[in-house]
Amino acid sequence: MWTFYDDYIDALKAIAEPTRFRLTRLCAQGELTVSELMRIVGQSQPRVSRHLKLLQDAGVLESFREQHWVFYRVTQNAHCQQLISGLLEQLPMDDDLMELDQARLNELRDARAKLSEEFVETEVPDWLRLHEYHGDELRFSDAVKKALAGRDVGHLLDIATGTGRMLKIAGPLADSGVGIDLSKKMVMVARNALAEADLPHLTVRQEDMYQMRFPARHFDTVTIDQVLYFASNPDALIKEATRVLKPNGRLLLVAFTEAVQAKTPPSVSIAISDIQHWLEEAGLTITATNVLPGDVLDISLLVSEKTKDHP
Repeated sequence: MWTFYDDYIDALKAIAEPTRFRLTRLCAQGELTVSELMRIVGQSQPRVSRHLKLLQDAGVLESFREQHWVFYRVTQNAHCQQLISGLLEQLPMDDDLMELDQARLNELRDARAKLSEEFVETEVPDWLRLHEYHGDELRFSDAVKKALAGRDVGHLLDIATGTGRMLKIAGPLADSGVGIDLSKKMVMVARNALAEADLPHLTVRQEDMYQMRFPARHFDTVTIDQVLYFASNPDALIKEATRVLKPNGRLLLVAFTEAVQAKTPPSVSIAISDIQHWLEEAGLTITATNVLPGDVLDISLLVSEKTKDHP
């Protein structure tokens, strides 16, 4: 798709209708369900679905199913995104209908944000308590960017994305990206975080990190951020991450490790020798290690490369 002149003509024809133009503009700002789009544009489900199908058939939008919902967003294709961004830049800023659409979208996002905040505060307090060990978030963000420097991040996968923290840090460096989490509510939290950060080229999916539905050799970069402690089988997790990694692709693994001066480190720490063993067993070659020292726990960032093309 998007290799011939006719592809552009088909896309322009599909967009060149008032409701479909509105839907395209909305989906360019993030992932939205059919029911959410219905509420924003004020039209019936059959009518909105018909417009969405025409846009998808023309290669303007893409969709994915998550349990009972179908989400739509602008196709993650550079040519398509350039075309749509160019069109949207020409929009008048004071159009009443566009302002109404935006106001309704903002209301929807506010409702999502409230639900996300309530969930994080009431249902994951133990996870939140780990934040006290993270230290300076800016220092951590800089360390992640340094670890991924020197090569294109390309197509990114963040495993067990949680609140989407790693996606917000590494996502701007990527051409496209996916965050996965088994928890439907954490997917909601991460999706809201991406919308607030204005990262429409990233998406979130509900997936089992041990049995991901992605094909082998699919991602250029994979990140695993503070997941090993919660994983029942860290070895299997790293092997599954390696499976979906392209040859010569990189895995960035972040974990709490014992601080040298800590007398009784918290149980969330992982021995760095164990991490190195799991990476090597998966056929990965460690290329860089960076340790951010802390009072109780260190944060270790290990970059490894898939030098062996395991299936």
